[in-house]
Amino acid sequence: MEIFTLPILWTLLSFLACFAYSAPSAKQARQSTKCSQDYFTGIIPSGVTIELAEKVTSGTFSEIGNIGYPSYAGGLPSLCAVIVHNETANYRFGMFLPDNWNSRFLTIGSYAFLGGINWLDMGPGAQYGMASLSTDTGHSSGQGDLTWPTTQELKVNWAYQALEGSIVLGKKLIESYYNESITYSYFSGCSTGGRQGLKQIQRDPDMFDGALIGAPAWDTKNLMPWISKLATWNLPENAAGSISDANLFSRLQEEVLRQCDSLDGVKDNIVSSPSACSQHFDITKIRCDVTTNKTSCWTQAQINTAQKMYADYTTQNGDLVYNGMDYSSEAGWGTYLLPADVNDPNNVRRNFDAEYERTFMGYGSGWQITSYNDTVVNDARAHDKNIQCSADQYDLGKFRTKGKIVMYGGLADSVVPVQHTTLYYTRTVQAMGNVDDFFRYFQIPGMDHCWGTPSNVKAPWMIGGAGQASQRPPYNAGYSVPLGNNDTHHDALLALMDWVEKGNAVSHIIASEFNFTDATFQNIVMYRQRPVCPYPQIAIWDGKGSHDDASSWQCK
Repeated sequence: MEIFTLPILWTLLSFLACFAYSAPSAKQARQSTKCSQDYFTGIIPSGVTIELAEKVTSGTFSEIGNIGYPSYAGGLPSLCAVIVHNETANYRFGMFLPDNWNSRFLTIGSYAFLGGINWLDMGPGAQYGMASLSTDTGHSSGQGDLTWPTTQELKVNWAYQALEGSIVLGKKLIESYYNESITYSYFSGCSTGGRQGLKQIQRDPDMFDGALIGAPAWDTKNLMPWISKLATWNLPENAAGSISDANLFSRLQEEVLRQCDSLDGVKDNIVSSPSACSQHFDITKIRCDVTTNKTSCWTQAQINTAQKMYADYTTQNGDLVYNGMDYSSEAGWGTYLLPADVNDPNNVRRNFDAEYERTFMGYGSGWQITSYNDTVVNDARAHDKNIQCSADQYDLGKFRTKGKIVMYGGLADSVVPVQHTTLYYTRTVQAMGNVDDFFRYFQIPGMDHCWGTPSNVKAPWMIGGAGQASQRPPYNAGYSVPLGNNDTHHDALLALMDWVEKGNAVSHIIASEFNFTDATFQNIVMYRQRPVCPYPQIAIWDGKGSHDDASSWQCK
């Protein structure tokens, strides 16, 4: 749905941590004779076929025809790549089985409504020494395509069935392949992947020992109507209140940064307190003469639209549907609103923003976004009861004694507003009381959806979350956090594993941001590091050290 010098203290801590607990150690290499279609065909149940069992020694792997995830996975150790097709339930899944396996299992989540096996995000799992798995969620589709949910089976496979079935069978195949039991099972996913992780924990608390949950799109039944509502506020495209120029989003974000950056006591180009910004921000500062400056001047009607987008969406009877956009997320508002040319076949407002109703909800291809009203919300909720997309169970019951959750979200998230991520955590606390013993939630100031930060912000954001390693060199071959930061202080997955396996609760995670050193974008240096804290704690500057050094901040 998109650099630094380390202080001596943190360099020393990171160096020592690598010896204490970095990438998990692997056991002796397994024989590769089992990496064959014949072997796996001999151990699969009826109704299942093996499409591929390939020995990978080149360091790279890609699947031809994978339109959902066309990127290759690089930096791979010697491993066996396997594709399994459940022909009975109509879904596929892939596995990376490294020769040097450390008895751990990692399930990788998906993104949006994409259909395909997420090999790119599976790659880091193999580099950690883990057997990794991803499902195609039962269909093949590319970015922005929501035309495929034509049957109940397709919908339910995307909701949970394909992933659940893949994990159950995948674990059995892995244990047979290595002739050894899986010691620990983990999950890592962001966005739809975050929803998938929560859903599986809610359905089967024995599925994972630990889950790294990023920006979860957990509330499908309310998220999709909210997206449609955003479109209606900006239609027709030539209306006085319609915001159809990306420059306007940039202008608003810059003004938010100007007015709200220092509200947390530190001027560092990061809005660390969107809630304080909402009380302080004077949006009228962006209003000026549109006739002389159409790229940065806002009309009052457009300002009114922006205020609707910031506000929580509630129905006419006051029922909360979805939390609104946070202050500092404006640079990404075009995700659901652009392109907006009425003659453009890719017009987001009239296509993607309405497709969930047309397909998942069965309104049909002729339904137009201009017909939207609050009854859609009730329909979406009723429909969700049959498909069970939403991961809206707050009492996680038995998982409390079985596993651990580290959940995170960016305060500048323009795709799944962080306030709704916070809502899930808050409702879990309401249902279960204090959950610090097994569930910790981290807000990352300045981070957009899952990864990245605006170029005029450059907030520390990389914590080893799903999809993050491939955003910086060595890109497709990356894993963990670059420049030697692959330890429990900087990598949330390693920190989660340390919590699960050694009982060391995650008290903070040091997020990183980098600078490119040349025009090739192949080399980076550290720019900023800062701890992100378990909610509701926040990072407080000590008033003395560099804003860019993690040692200058403490969680309080």
